[in-house]
Amino acid sequence: MRRALPMIPLLVTLLVVACQFDERTVAVQAPQVVVHAVLDPGSPVQQVLVERTLTGTVDVRDDQRFDPNDPINSGGGIPIGDCQITVSGPDGVLIGEEILAQGKPFDYHTGRYFLRLPTQSVNAPVPLRPGARYELRVVTPDGHVVTGTTVIPNATAFVGVPQPVPFNRDRDSLRLTWRAAAGARSFLLRAESPFGPFLLFTDSNAVTLRGDLRNYFANSLERVFIPGFRQRINVAAVDSNYFDYYRTRNDPFTGAGIINRLQGGIGLFGAAVSVTGRNVDVVQDTREPAIEGVWDVAPTSTAARGIVDLVRIYVETPGEPAALSGWFVRDRGNVTRDGLVGTRVNGRIVLKLLATQSAADTVAVFSGEQRGDSLVGNFGSVQVPVVFVKRASQSP
Repeated sequence: MRRALPMIPLLVTLLVVACQFDERTVAVQAPQVVVHAVLDPGSPVQQVLVERTLTGTVDVRDDQRFDPNDPINSGGGIPIGDCQITVSGPDGVLIGEEILAQGKPFDYHTGRYFLRLPTQSVNAPVPLRPGARYELRVVTPDGHVVTGTTVIPNATAFVGVPQPVPFNRDRDSLRLTWRAAAGARSFLLRAESPFGPFLLFTDSNAVTLRGDLRNYFANSLERVFIPGFRQRINVAAVDSNYFDYYRTRNDPFTGAGIINRLQGGIGLFGAAVSVTGRNVDVVQDTREPAIEGVWDVAPTSTAARGIVDLVRIYVETPGEPAALSGWFVRDRGNVTRDGLVGTRVNGRIVLKLLATQSAADTVAVFSGEQRGDSLVGNFGSVQVPVVFVKRASQSP
C-alpha cells in the first residue's frame, strides 16, 4: 500500500495530460463572392443574387421577417451592391440592374439584380431561348470577377396559374405527367407547403404523390399536404448545374461540399424550365366535428377587426397534443384566404395566422379555449376578449 500511494500523483498527472487537446488558432477565412441565378424562359422576371460568405467579421441580423423583395438582408446575408452584371446569349446581352427600395440610406443594397432583356422593338423583349447557351459575368466593386455558363433545357415552358382543384388528402393521390426535354439532366418536383417545400429529383416523366406523403425536409416530418392550404406543385426540367448544386450539401464531418461550376466565386448559374404544374385546395375528412368547421368572429369582438373575420379549422393530427390547421379571412367581403396552423394542448387552443402561407411568417396569434360552440380568448398581449362562434352550416 505504501508503494502504491506515491504512484497516485503521477497517474493523475498522466490523465490530465492525456485529456488535454492541442490548441490551434483558426485564421479568419477571406469572404468569397456568392452568386445565385437560374434562367427560366417561362418567368417574366430573370434575376441574379450576389452576396458574400459569412465569416463572422460582419454582424448580420437574424431576427428580421423575411422580405421576398430583399431576400439577402432579411435572410441574414451580406448583399453586394454596385456590381456589373451581364448575361450573353444568342440574341444579345442581358444587363443586370439593382432595384433599391425607396426611403433607404444611400449605402443600402439588396444584392438583387434584375436582368433587362434585349428588345427587338418597342416594349417587345426577346425571350430566352430554350436549348441555347448563356454566359454570366459578374464584376464586384472591388474587382472580383465571377463567370459561369449554362444551357437551357429544350422544353416548352408551362405558363399560367392553374385554378385550384379540390384535393382530399385522406382519399386522393396526385399524378403528374410531362414530356421529355432534350438537354435536361433531371426533373425537379417542388411542392409548396407551410413547413417548407418538398423537393424531389426524378428521371421519369411521371410521378404520383399520395395524400399522406411526409415532408422529409420539414423539421418534424410534417405531411406535405396540409388541410386548409392552397398548395402549388410544379415540375421543371433542369440543367446539370442546377441538379448538381441542389443534390449536394456541405458536410462539416467529411469535408465534402457542393458541386460548384462558377469560376471566381461559389454558387449557381443554372437553368430550369417549368413543364407542368398544379394548384390543389387541400381538405380532409372530418375527425372531430365539435371543433372542425367554420367559426365567425362575434360582432362584439372589436379587438379582432382588421385581423380576422372568420376561420376554418381542421384537426390535422389528432391526439394530445393535437395539431390544427386551416385558413382564415381578414374581411369576408374579400375572398382572399390565408393559412393558419395551431395546437390544442390540455384544452388550450393556439391559432397562428400566417402570411404568405408560411408557418415561419406569423402575423397574429389567437390563444383561448373552446366553450361549447364558442372559442373564447385573445390576441397576444391585447387582453380584450375575442369570441368566435361556430356555424351550423360549414359552407364558407
